[in-house]
Amino acid sequence: MRTLVALLALLLAAACTEAPKTKPVVQAKDLMPLGSCPPSIWKPEAPPPTASAKTSMVLLAVGEWGRFGKQVTTYSTTAKPRTEQLGIKERDAPQRIADYWAAVDKRLSGLNDVPWSAAFISWDIASAGVPRDLFCPDQRHTIYVERIVERAKATGAVFIPHAPDGYAPKVGDLVCASREGSGTTLQNLNRGAGHCDIVVEVRPGSIAAIGGNVGDSVTKSVFPLDANGFLSPLSGRPFFAVIENRLP
Repeated sequence: MRTLVALLALLLAAACTEAPKTKPVVQAKDLMPLGSCPPSIWKPEAPPPTASAKTSMVLLAVGEWGRFGKQVTTYSTTAKPRTEQLGIKERDAPQRIADYWAAVDKRLSGLNDVPWSAAFISWDIASAGVPRDLFCPDQRHTIYVERIVERAKATGAVFIPHAPDGYAPKVGDLVCASREGSGTTLQNLNRGAGHCDIVVEVRPGSIAAIGGNVGDSVTKSVFPLDANGFLSPLSGRPFFAVIENRLP
């Protein structure tokens, strides 16, 4: 009997120390197609600031950055990101973030602790007057990027995806990175976690891009460029795409 009890104890101990099963990696080929962009009843709160949709995207982003106190974070290939100026946080501007959420047909605010960066980009592009057949707003970056990639295969596309090591970003473009180890790439659009910012300035050796929910605010991020003008690889921002903006 003692031998049997001891054997059971050993089996239980082995079961408790068994390594957890790893989460399977999602592959794009295993996902159902997204289909066409769903309709929406949301309308922009004001006309675009200019006749140029690309310029309007940039002006709207800069305006929201100013509204949130002009927070700036600088990235480097040799050091951790440095936030040089703190802005207004999401909990101090819940209604404005609710406006961003409305653009993706969600009733949320800055008090819900739900990532709103894709809602911000969607609000910006839709508010600039870009129709849904050219850009489909979504609460997840990798979903609207996937639609952009599909749309780029047809004539008349205005957003063209490029690998970050082969295209120099310009003002009005989107720079997109994977997050949380999602492994999202242009070759594996697995709908994992991601983040995109709108380029608002190109400088010698760097770009400045504005995005939402960066440090819980609307933040201007400064990213380094290499000698060819391409985004430098960053461990904290694994870029997987630069979306060229061909809007007039």
